[in-house]
Amino acid sequence: MIGGKKKEKLYPCKNCGFIFSNLDAERVCSNCFACTGCEIYNCPSCGEEVVVKPIKAASFDK
Repeated sequence: MIGGKKKEKLYPCKNCGFIFSNLDAERVCSNCFACTGCEIYNCPSCGEEVVVKPIKAASFDK
């Protein structure tokens, strides 16, 4: 992040109930050719994917 620190946000895992910080968890990235703005993490406790913002569908202009 340019010009500052990342803001800490807390997320609960629906699988195990563990609450973790976005700064402490591994973010999952599919390396899309065009970023869709998703926000998915692996729970540090159980490894289950926690979807905060799902992958958006591609939009095409006609």
